[in-house]
Amino acid sequence: MVFRIKIIIIGEPGVGKTSLVKKFISGQFSRDYRASIGTNIFIKKLNLDNDKLVSIQIWDIAGQERWIHMRPTYYRGAHGAIIVGDLTRKNTFEQIEHFWNPDLLKYCKNIPKILLANKNDLDNEIQQKEIEDIGKKIQTKMTLFTSAKNGENVEKSFELISSFALSPSG
Repeated sequence: MVFRIKIIIIGEPGVGKTSLVKKFISGQFSRDYRASIGTNIFIKKLNLDNDKLVSIQIWDIAGQERWIHMRPTYYRGAHGAIIVGDLTRKNTFEQIEHFWNPDLLKYCKNIPKILLANKNDLDNEIQQKEIEDIGKKIQTKMTLFTSAKNGENVEKSFELISSFALSPSG
């Protein structure tokens, strides 16, 4: 039996959402930045530790404000969320707390979510404790430090959110 789940990945423009997804799907990292238009959908099959075969549909949702009216449609039916901040831009974490998490809660009440502090291969503008505090405040299942460039915790992030999404307790 294959479990089918929908995971959304959200955050400010340029935090590395698409790079994380592409690294997870294909193992590739691209240096050139192109803003997502609306949403990009990717699918990958995973075999989780508990021998569950999962088809994970990842909705990479554009961070630009002009897509704000489409977000409720993109969020619909999500089983889990990955919220991404950029370690080189502290304000992206402030936006998670003040915009992205409240926006998510409006349309997806009780789905599991994890917080990714991306670009861990670059100089940080925000302290680890501040990020962990935000993670606790917005009630994420986990906070992970990632790098789409070198692959740090990328695979683990998608495996964990998939496991949380399949768990009865979320």
